[in-house]
Amino acid sequence: MSGSTTTGGRRHAGAWVLVGLVAVAVAIAALSLVYGASRGGEFEGADGQAEDTITEVAPDYEPWFEPLLPELPGEVESGVFALQAGIGGGIVGYGLGVLRTRSRQRARAHAAQPAASGTAAV
Repeated sequence: MSGSTTTGGRRHAGAWVLVGLVAVAVAIAALSLVYGASRGGEFEGADGQAEDTITEVAPDYEPWFEPLLPELPGEVESGVFALQAGIGGGIVGYGLGVLRTRSRQRARAHAAQPAASGTAAV
């Protein structure tokens, strides 16, 4: 009877850990936006910053190749980025699901093994 309480307590503690991690992530995001806005900076991507730095260091630099697609409108670019994030999240989620399923199957196999060997000895 006390074993089920421990299991329930672990699940409850796991939920609080998840809530805490989400709260920390939200706090970091909010603080970074507030800090950046207070410094007078706007959010820029790394591409723009890299282009500015290359122009400063080597003004006559020629790119090796041209982009496959022309400059996309902001909405389309955001949509493509969201699509990439969704595909990446799906791959990571699938991988984590596979690992969790394997771990559960191993735990079931180990739990069933002593019971099978114990009945064979009797």
